[in-house]
Amino acid sequence: MRWLYLLLAVWLPFCVAAQSSNSAHCTNTPARAWWKANSYDILLQVDSVTGYLDGRVLIRAQVTDQPQDSLQIDLVQPLRIKGVTYGEKPAAKLRQQENVWYIYDDFRKLKKGDIFELEISYGGDPIKAKQAPWDGGLVLSKDRQGRPWIGMACQGQGASLWLPCKDFQGEEPDSVSLSLIAPGDMQAIGNGRLMQKQDEGKLGTVWTWQVRNPINLYDISFYIGHYAHWSDTLHGAKGPLSLDYYVLRANLDKAKKHFEVVKPMLRCFEDKLGPYPFYEDGYKLVEAPYLGMEHQSAVAYGNEYKMGYRGKDRSRTGAGLDFDFIIVHESGHEWFGNSITAYDKADTWIHEGFTTYTETIFEECLKGKERAFLYQRGKKDIVRNDAPPQGQFGLCDEGSDDHYDKAALMIHMIRMIMNDDSRFFGMLQEMNRKYYHQIVEGKTIEQFMIGYSGKDLAGVFDQYLRRAMLPVLAFKLEKGVLYYQWKNCVPGFNMPVSFTFDGKVQWLYPTEQQQQMPVTAKDIVAGEDFLVDYEWD
Repeated sequence: MRWLYLLLAVWLPFCVAAQSSNSAHCTNTPARAWWKANSYDILLQVDSVTGYLDGRVLIRAQVTDQPQDSLQIDLVQPLRIKGVTYGEKPAAKLRQQENVWYIYDDFRKLKKGDIFELEISYGGDPIKAKQAPWDGGLVLSKDRQGRPWIGMACQGQGASLWLPCKDFQGEEPDSVSLSLIAPGDMQAIGNGRLMQKQDEGKLGTVWTWQVRNPINLYDISFYIGHYAHWSDTLHGAKGPLSLDYYVLRANLDKAKKHFEVVKPMLRCFEDKLGPYPFYEDGYKLVEAPYLGMEHQSAVAYGNEYKMGYRGKDRSRTGAGLDFDFIIVHESGHEWFGNSITAYDKADTWIHEGFTTYTETIFEECLKGKERAFLYQRGKKDIVRNDAPPQGQFGLCDEGSDDHYDKAALMIHMIRMIMNDDSRFFGMLQEMNRKYYHQIVEGKTIEQFMIGYSGKDLAGVFDQYLRRAMLPVLAFKLEKGVLYYQWKNCVPGFNMPVSFTFDGKVQWLYPTEQQQQMPVTAKDIVAGEDFLVDYEWD
């Protein structure tokens, strides 16, 4: 609230520049590797008609390494920094390079461990999303009454689409405060808990939200519209968990019925994955003018109150219509993506693979194991095998979209290989305990799963994350002998698979060298829960 006087009475137009790729966004460059942003205090006004942004942010930071003479701040054009205050005076020099701003001052006088502050004023017309959430930017929409309805889709490109910040996925601030100014009777919703609501007359109402947990910047977002609100409480694994729902007023009645799934879903996830990771900030489901997104403690919902994915079953089995895909998938990200976060976008499979598997987990809680496995198997046809699910490091490369369903099928196969559901879910719970609120590398998760499972999964990860095509299991039956081997696979690939011989499940342990075993079965059926190609001879 103390920043209201800093808002400009007159907004100055800025020239629109084309958005360009920026490699400095993808790695921890020298100009930002020497400091960590501990917290952000943001004050923002959004013009409900044009989308023009006018704001200020106070960044509290700490020196973590030898300071440089410059400091990097990210802000996507055509937004512009208007001014920077450092040490209670304007910064010595600013230099812009596309979507990066370099701030120069006497930073070298700082020592490791020192705390400093930057106050940045900024504004302009942000990029408008054309097909959110698949592209990023401000979403300017209208509700059924023709009134403004605004959202910010920034999961893909990051918070620098609307906020000057250190936009690097490998680091998280410990807390964020967001004060949003909404005109008239509109509500402004942000992450975390509502700390204050203050009427500022003609300026509008200021809604101040605070996040008390570490949060990745791509998870920070906002919603502005004519909302109705109700709340509830889940008596969960760590005590009372507040549940808050914000929906367009016209949708209140059907939303109350449709969102009844939230409590059983959260109970299921707490049972299988561990406690909800953000009790201090609560759980919110907010109707958004786009399909959905995993904004931490303020999940975006736009699935039109339909079951499945906009009323469609992605598995084509019927099981995909047993639940609302967006509620389940985006809420699953609270565990995988929001609490456990990949250091580099190349390891997006950690976020999307495990979260995609939470759909199967919830279906299992809802309808049982057989139907859940039917749903999981049905999504094999979605896998494209066009490129590796793991991307290239340091390039903002998330890999193939197979990091969703192919990675989930890989996790399902690991469950089959472990052949012990209690141990498999114990592994997921221990993963969420061990890496709670942490940023990790993919190799760390791989080694954890190998160690916990006691299985040689190195070849599985190499094959399904770092290679596009599927391995081929070649086999033939001659005179009562079954010959089998792996082909089209990474060196040393030795994943076991299950087969059914005369109605009995047995395991084979193929390698790249042909092996054999005597069989008397008339009927041989390949296991359905493994993502492989088969070559019959």
